[in-house]
Amino acid sequence: MLHFTCDLCGSPMNDHRYVVKVSVYPAFDPEEITEDDVEADHLKDVSDVLEQMEASGKLELEDCSAKSLRFDLCPECRKKYLKDPLARDSGRRLKFSQN
Repeated sequence: MLHFTCDLCGSPMNDHRYVVKVSVYPAFDPEEITEDDVEADHLKDVSDVLEQMEASGKLELEDCSAKSLRFDLCPECRKKYLKDPLARDSGRRLKFSQN
């Protein structure tokens, strides 16, 4: 028998659970291709980026590949997630002491 735990709070779950699927991928939605886009020297642009990478010492490209995430949530965490899916309010609730 499979046992599930909530990926947010860690509590064990029975058959009453929810699945959240998130896909993150680079956006590319140009309105139209212009003459400047066609005439641009893209090889020069790539060369400039490579030179900047060599000069800065950062020789690895940022990972821009698509990612798919899957989470199991209990009913209570589902409610919390739906109220604030990007967790914008979580940082506001932190209380730091006055040192």
